[in-house]
Amino acid sequence: MQSPLDMLVFAKVVELESFSRAAQRLGISRSAASKHVSRLETVLGARLLNRTTRKLSLTEAGSSIREHCRRMAAEVEASEISVQPFVSRPQGLLRVSAPSAFGRLHLVPLLPEYLALHPDISIDLVLSDQLVDLVAEQFDIAISSSPLVTANLIRRELVPIRWSICGAPSYLESSGTPMQPDELHRHNCIYYASAAVRGDHWTFKQNGESNTVQVRGNFRANNSEAVRDAAVSGVGIALLPTFAISREIYDGTLLRLMPDWTPLGTFGQSLTAHFIADRHLTPKIRTLIDFLVERFGQTPHWDESLGDREVLKSKVGNDTASQPMPAPAQGTS
Repeated sequence: MQSPLDMLVFAKVVELESFSRAAQRLGISRSAASKHVSRLETVLGARLLNRTTRKLSLTEAGSSIREHCRRMAAEVEASEISVQPFVSRPQGLLRVSAPSAFGRLHLVPLLPEYLALHPDISIDLVLSDQLVDLVAEQFDIAISSSPLVTANLIRRELVPIRWSICGAPSYLESSGTPMQPDELHRHNCIYYASAAVRGDHWTFKQNGESNTVQVRGNFRANNSEAVRDAAVSGVGIALLPTFAISREIYDGTLLRLMPDWTPLGTFGQSLTAHFIADRHLTPKIRTLIDFLVERFGQTPHWDESLGDREVLKSKVGNDTASQPMPAPAQGTS
């Protein structure tokens, strides 16, 4: 079977009447061009060119295949021209996967601006907390808090995930305010959990030391917004990413707890964009990732808006920390 590359090189040699000029046009060495033509002759079982030190001429067999090879070369050049707009400017369909809560709260609000900047782009956004296969599911970009294991992927961190322990004033007034991680076992704790994330072990750091506690509670969900809404309703104390609770912290419907401790969270410390490694990275992928990195920044707006808003004893009552606390409801592990 003839190699298309061998046929392309042969067509260029005939067109330019020179191995050297054909090789230069194709970006290969003269010896490589000669090998391609020789290989084509071997496969066809016929000499295609008469070679002399001064001139090249077609044999009868070469003349018979010349037009076929010329058409194939023209098709290759036409395909390069048709692809050029995608290489030079953002254009076409961009399929993106992102976590549900983060995507709805912070990705979707930014996309109209990106689309206005790049009107030749259209976006197919899939919001899901399940890990995806970029190749099998034909995604251009997958945003995830967990690393994807598919081979040949490039990863770029978009934004850090910071975590906070929080509770509604109504819950804290009735059940007390935990001041240390070890006090959480006496509280109804609600949290994110999924098939990949158990969620009931909370780890805290302080002064370089860590403390992990196992919590219990009567509500868990595989969506940060659902856990947040349950916390706002006074169900219990929640461990949540700050991107899901900045508005509630700001307006006081949730209060941050244990500010001297840094919770590590349950499903990651950053959101990362994954895309297939390719030296010809298309502008639509590059521009969206650059746009998101710039808009989010190292300290995203939802963390800036939190400032130093923390639980104040005067707001929940100085004596709540010492009030008796009801045992948490059973049903989770």
